Amino acid sequence: MSQALCVSRRTLLSFGRRQNSRIIAGVARGRHSSYSTPSRAAPSNGGVTVTDSKIFGNVFATKETKAIWSDRQRTAYFLDFEAALAKVQAQLGIIPQKASDEIAKNCDVDSYDFDKLREETELVGYPVLPVVHQLVAKVNAIEAGLGEWSHWGATTQDLTDTAVVLQLRDTLRLVDSSLDGIIAALEKLCVQYKSTPTPARSNLQQAVPISFGFKMARLLAQFQRHKQRLSEILPRLLVLQFSGAAGTLATIAPASSYNPPNAEVDGQPLALRCQELLAAEFDLAVPAIAWHTERDNLAEVSNYLSVLTATCAKFATDLKLMMQLEVGEAREPYVPHRGSSSTMPQKRNPIGCAYICSMASSVRALAGGMTEAVVADFERSTGPWEIEWIALPQIVSTT
Repeated sequence: MSQALCVSRRTLLSFGRRQNSRIIAGVARGRHSSYSTPSRAAPSNGGVTVTDSKIFGNVFATKETKAIWSDRQRTAYFLDFEAALAKVQAQLGIIPQKASDEIAKNCDVDSYDFDKLREETELVGYPVLPVVHQLVAKVNAIEAGLGEWSHWGATTQDLTDTAVVLQLRDTLRLVDSSLDGIIAALEKLCVQYKSTPTPARSNLQQAVPISFGFKMARLLAQFQRHKQRLSEILPRLLVLQFSGAAGTLATIAPASSYNPPNAEVDGQPLALRCQELLAAEFDLAVPAIAWHTERDNLAEVSNYLSVLTATCAKFATDLKLMMQLEVGEAREPYVPHRGSSSTMPQKRNPIGCAYICSMASSVRALAGGMTEAVVADFERSTGPWEIEWIALPQIVSTT
């Protein structure tokens, strides 16, 4: 027996080495030779993550959040930044008015080649420069050299961070609206079931009687606190990022301007006045100072969403236990076939609770990554920033 096992082990190892060689050769040729062609019956354009999946996408995310965090919307916000920056810089004489006008005319996201954006992003490593290249080319086609005034004094992270802030603003408006709906529904339940008895539980054992309305009132208090926390977070979060290469806005100066204005405008240095006007274009706060590697506000909102979804999961945990047939105290709203079993027709699975708990657990795990991204090196980081690109869209999509 041992000899046979040794022979089998050697055979498997040999087979593994051959397969690895094929894989390495396939990768070198730009393909994986062991991958089969997708079946005609199966869609081939689904995403890798559940939020991008054709099958699971609408279960784990909403159409609204997916649109907010799409490539198209992010790129549209990049272009909004470029148009707004050109507008205020022309007002201040930093760039020519004609350049500003043509930049604005060429910031329609639907006129951009996303295949080229993808290819160049794969090469450069960041998505902003590919957008700027296309913008400059469009404006230069109108007048040679005019497009070179695009992106004046800005850096990649200025656009990226401002776009993220705008995406978060859009998302948190949805969250705020949902909180209003949850609070209103819980207030009704508190009144409706204020005298409906149910057992309190301690260590999973029945303790003393309470009302179901009392149980809902405790949940209501949590969501009211979440509503308050959100209002406290927003002023810290909704802040422009426009600080230039190392955060000093050194490029924005009379010496580098097209029509040199005075060193100060309305009692402010030219660069800070430009920053103030740009913030006003987006209805964002002016930063106290650059925050390229000061990521506490993004970590804060991520962990806020972590705690918010944990509250949802706490109630979902209670509800799925109360849905047990031998308990039968409460249940998810009835929808035909929802939570059906492929084997046992008598079952009605607490599928909503299951999804809530799994998504909340994922948000908590990903929020830890956003805290890790706070540990960023020097004035522009090498790696921690990219954690946000992976974690943040998933956090907000599954909230």
